[in-house]
Amino acid sequence: MKRIIGLFVFALFVGNTFAQNISQSNVPAVVLNAFQLKFPNADDVKWKLEKGNYRVNYRVNSKEHKLTMDYKGNVLKHIQDLYISEIPKTVLETIRSKVTYFDVNDADRYEDGDKIEYEIKFKIDGKNYYFRISDKGKLLKYRKELKDSEIPLSIISLINDKYGTLDIDRSKYVEESGKIVYIIRGEINDMDHAFWINHKATLLKHTQDLRNTEIPVPVLNAAKAAYSGYEIRDADLIEEGGKIIYILVMKKSKEKVYLTFNPNGKILEVK
Repeated sequence: MKRIIGLFVFALFVGNTFAQNISQSNVPAVVLNAFQLKFPNADDVKWKLEKGNYRVNYRVNSKEHKLTMDYKGNVLKHIQDLYISEIPKTVLETIRSKVTYFDVNDADRYEDGDKIEYEIKFKIDGKNYYFRISDKGKLLKYRKELKDSEIPLSIISLINDKYGTLDIDRSKYVEESGKIVYIIRGEINDMDHAFWINHKATLLKHTQDLRNTEIPVPVLNAAKAAYSGYEIRDADLIEEGGKIIYILVMKKSKEKVYLTFNPNGKILEVK
């Protein structure tokens, strides 16, 4: 799991390196004119050039906007921070079908080509709720944090019977594309585990941190043979679709390598 986080941070860094800050005087007239005509009241305007497109961060009436335009001044993407009064009724009605009482603390409008979606966030009793809803009121994604008592007993029994007693750290209910998934994270015997289980108590995915002593002998031998002199810094098991893989992070001096193995010790991927 640490590997996944590390790769995400790396990808984020790489993505940001391709975005170059530019002054407004270096923005082509056709792009600048199109922006100023569409948003004449914009202030605190900041421009970036990324892969031939122009990204603009700005404010209108103290609300943040993020805009992406092509070299002709056409709007490609637009993200807008909303006041509660700007949320369409159809969107609010969809939220009320799931939650009766709520107080929105963050609302955003996403425009990507012809597609318009709304992202709404708030808290109830300290628990986070998240909605992604189309401009027509269709529920695209619904996520909420759960109390331990809200996790179905069938799911808790599945985990405890197969893997051991789980000390739950946090859990979520996710509804997307008509599917319901419970995501539960915690510790078993002082090691991190994460479970993705559907509403029928079927395991979809399981990840866990491993002690070096828990790494299967074929995997351990293959790792040592392929990377002699390296030490294991982290080991994870990933179980998904009835298959199991092992991911080892190995380091020697300043060199670090990520290895993916099958249970028999065959190397599937090297990064």
